[in-house]
Amino acid sequence: MNLLFTALLSEGSIIDLDGTIWIQLGLFAIAFLIFRPLIFRPMIALFEARESAIEGSKLEALRLQDEAAAESQEFDEEMRRLRLQAGEERDRLRAEGKRLERTVLDRVREETDKQLAEADSRLASEAAKLRTEIDGSVPALARQIASKLLSREVQ
Repeated sequence: MNLLFTALLSEGSIIDLDGTIWIQLGLFAIAFLIFRPLIFRPMIALFEARESAIEGSKLEALRLQDEAAAESQEFDEEMRRLRLQAGEERDRLRAEGKRLERTVLDRVREETDKQLAEADSRLASEAAKLRTEIDGSVPALARQIASKLLSREVQ
């Protein structure tokens, strides 16, 4: 390291500019002209194609994301509409069920009232018939009871 400092201080410049610089510039220009169409342009085209593919994919992803969001919103709106429609249908069916229930209950009440009225009238007619039979047999029963109580025959 000490040698490097002494070389820098004693000689002045590290790089000597002489006639070989023109040869080196010429070789660089020839290499550049040869490598430019063979390596540099295809590599730059490849980088640009990759960059455009990435940008295109990003744009496509954003477009698909927006499309998915719109479809999701459309789906949510359709689900809300269907839920409302189902609720209305459920309420309509419930009301119709209650109406049918009232109709059936009213019909059953009418039939049971009719059957009860028929049973009451049958009981009343049978009771009247039994009363007339009992009324007809009361004198004979009274005589039998009196005969048994008195231990003799009563007329």
